[in-house]
Amino acid sequence: MSQGAELAGSVVVFFFIGFGLDAWLDTTPWFMVGCTVFGLVGQFIKMYFTYTSAMSHHEEVRAAKTRGAAGE
Repeated sequence: MSQGAELAGSVVVFFFIGFGLDAWLDTTPWFMVGCTVFGLVGQFIKMYFTYTSAMSHHEEVRAAKTRGAAGE
């Protein structure tokens, strides 16, 4: 649940940063789109690496339990 809120929150923050830049520079909608995509891609990359790290840890724990059970 918290990862979804973090994803949505960061996308909204980057959207408003882009909105502010577009209003300031009168370039609508280029910075809104660019910042939103940047925030979204960044969050997906972060989620990928977090998931990969967690799964590697779970695999190591499972392998250690398997080795421990086989050695008994």
